[in-house]
Amino acid sequence: MEPNKNVRDLITQRSYFSSLTTEIRKHILLNMNTKSFVSRLSTVVFFLFFVLLLNNISASSSAQNNRSEYEPNNLMDFWKGAIEETETLKNCAWQNWMMRLESDWEQFNASMNIRKDEWLKEAEAEWDEWIKSIKNKWMNCNEYMDIEIKSDILSKSSTWNETQWKEWIHTEGKQLMVADFENWIKEKESLLDLRLISEWVQWKNDKIMTWLMSDWKSEENNYWSHWENEKWPKWFNISEWKRWLKWKERVAREGQQWMNWIQLKENVYISGEGYKWSEWKKEKKIVFEKCTKSLIDEWINNKKWMLLTEKSNKTDSQE
Repeated sequence: MEPNKNVRDLITQRSYFSSLTTEIRKHILLNMNTKSFVSRLSTVVFFLFFVLLLNNISASSSAQNNRSEYEPNNLMDFWKGAIEETETLKNCAWQNWMMRLESDWEQFNASMNIRKDEWLKEAEAEWDEWIKSIKNKWMNCNEYMDIEIKSDILSKSSTWNETQWKEWIHTEGKQLMVADFENWIKEKESLLDLRLISEWVQWKNDKIMTWLMSDWKSEENNYWSHWENEKWPKWFNISEWKRWLKWKERVAREGQQWMNWIQLKENVYISGEGYKWSEWKKEKKIVFEKCTKSLIDEWINNKKWMLLTEKSNKTDSQE
């Protein structure tokens, strides 16, 4: 648009100069007096010089305005420039941020792997204590066994002989031991998941907020949020409408890329720990099965069912 305006101005000036020259010629022909001619000619020359001077000043001012239109005063204004140029800058800013995010992720994942190993060591120490508590529970079943379980056993075992007690400990008794093991594993697994997920959620939320709250990004989002809340005449501003569409498309694209990246890293983060935890559980299950066999044999050899029946008989005799 600006070059066309300059051409029109030049044509107008030439037309004006042509008309002015014609008028000068008329005055020369009508007034042959030399003194009068010199006086008028001086006036015309001064007037032409003044017009040319104004034209140069106007051109300089126009060029200055054009430069300032494409040179923002600060970084927070860079997104207000030409659509395609600023979109390129914004895409570059997003890609640079994603590259820095990848580096941050490597550091976070490395630190979390160290913490995961520490948590497994804690679980290992707790496992040793839990195995001791299980042995103590069954070798002193009258004292530490749950009241409901003990009552159920006594209600149907008053006439049992040794063979029936052996059968019970190998079936229902073992099932009770396995249930204790599974409940303990689930409790530790839930605690580990809670730790992992809470750390991960905190980290990824902090990271995306650093992007959304950066100066120019925050200003841009606030601008378009305010613009969207304006009344319907805003849609007649074609330039703003195009910028708004570009903003919506870019935000949606960034959001999708972010979700894809998060899903990929989450699989690595959770699955990596899942492998260690699965291996740990398999090992403990094998250890527990051996402990269970040993515990059942010891329970039978020491006839520990008699602790239950003796306590029951004492209670009945007192009544």
